[in-house]
Amino acid sequence: MSEPRFKVIIVGGSVTGLTLAHSLHKIGVDFTILEKRASIAPQEGASVGILPNGARVLDQLGLYGAVEQATAPLGATNIHFPDDFHFCSFYPKSMQKNFGYPVAFLERRKLLEALYNALPDKSKVLVSKEVTEIKQNDDSDLAAVRVWTTDGDVYEGDLVVGADGVHSRTRSEIWRMASASRQDEEVRKEKDRMSAEYACVFGISRGSSGLKAGEQIMRIYNGQTLVVIPSKDDVVFWFLSRKLDRKYKYSEAPRFTLDDAAAACLEFADAPLGNDVRFGDIWKIRQTFNMVVLEENLLQTWSFGRVVCIGDSIHKMTVNLGQGANCAVEDVAVLTNLLNECLVNTKNAKPSGHELDALLRRFKRIHLPRVTHIYNTSYLIARVHARDGFTRKLIGRYIMPYFGNLFESRPFNMIADAAALDFLPLPQSSFPGWEKYKSKANKTGSQTVVLQSMLLCIALAAVSVWWRRI
Repeated sequence: MSEPRFKVIIVGGSVTGLTLAHSLHKIGVDFTILEKRASIAPQEGASVGILPNGARVLDQLGLYGAVEQATAPLGATNIHFPDDFHFCSFYPKSMQKNFGYPVAFLERRKLLEALYNALPDKSKVLVSKEVTEIKQNDDSDLAAVRVWTTDGDVYEGDLVVGADGVHSRTRSEIWRMASASRQDEEVRKEKDRMSAEYACVFGISRGSSGLKAGEQIMRIYNGQTLVVIPSKDDVVFWFLSRKLDRKYKYSEAPRFTLDDAAAACLEFADAPLGNDVRFGDIWKIRQTFNMVVLEENLLQTWSFGRVVCIGDSIHKMTVNLGQGANCAVEDVAVLTNLLNECLVNTKNAKPSGHELDALLRRFKRIHLPRVTHIYNTSYLIARVHARDGFTRKLIGRYIMPYFGNLFESRPFNMIADAAALDFLPLPQSSFPGWEKYKSKANKTGSQTVVLQSMLLCIALAAVSVWWRRI
């Protein structure tokens, strides 16, 4: 009698969780998804940005076509400042030219639907299944790990992966198990790392807007940023990010009503967007909107035993860089690569608890430096957009408009260094950016970074002197 297949319990039917399901299917690993909501694709007013690093993995899995069909690729960004200065950046067009994938925005709900509909066996996705407890077993006669849900059901497997977002139950269970193993101080530090300094209103409008699809508008204010993204089929995605009155711990972060969201948006009703269109016109044709706190955290405890977290549950970022979902897709790639390697080495025999614990620790060790780089960049960009502090004001207003091309290679390095699934062929591509901007392939990479940093310091010093004289 053959041994049962290795099985993963995925907590969360998110973009991350569904992408993981597709990846596991490709390596012959069984899975069950437990989603606490009643629908796999609820309408919550959120959009999702797919950049080349996330797009490439989705393309490997045969899932990128749905993104292409639902979006109008971004070609330009028109950026406006409080002093009426504005400029146009063709950075999105340059990204597509170098990597073959555009900056694409679509409804999160539509992406979830596409990922779900493409699953070969949808019976593995269970909704209205809120997880309450996770237990690991040392007894060889019992299932390696068991997951309880609020309705009393129990699900058994060999590995639990939490893809359940910033309010992760899986993360709480990891902390509980770590505390029981006398790691209380580490858990306390982890909880203290989670904070929020910004909130955001996300919205989707539908109707004739008078704006050109594929041309993003960004209006930068002191402490606030308004972004409007016209897409295909008369859909307009938009978000308003604003700095909170202070930095909040995760446990005390404020919550907002729809009235709060409406009041925040109406403050910008007269904001011009071009073509005689104002934000109030977009607001009038709104279809859905919501206001949430933008938590930020980069946690150091990713796993415990046979349980691991990926995505927003361990690295939550602000929306400004647009890398949240893409970084999570990379999590999937790195974790699946390691699991596939392990199963190949054991000839599909189930790895022991010790082997899985080592694998999950290796996952963090390999992937943490890259996640840290993306997180730190996102942290900075959010504050440049909010004009938070003298230096960041200078960078946003006087450096990037005039020296932006000089630093283009930095975010392109971020794209080119992305993880991909190593057991599937890379999409056929003649686009040069993947090799040109890869850090390891660039022999002069470190010198370039030093030169860019020196030039930035010189530019900042020059602008600072000029600023203080006027």
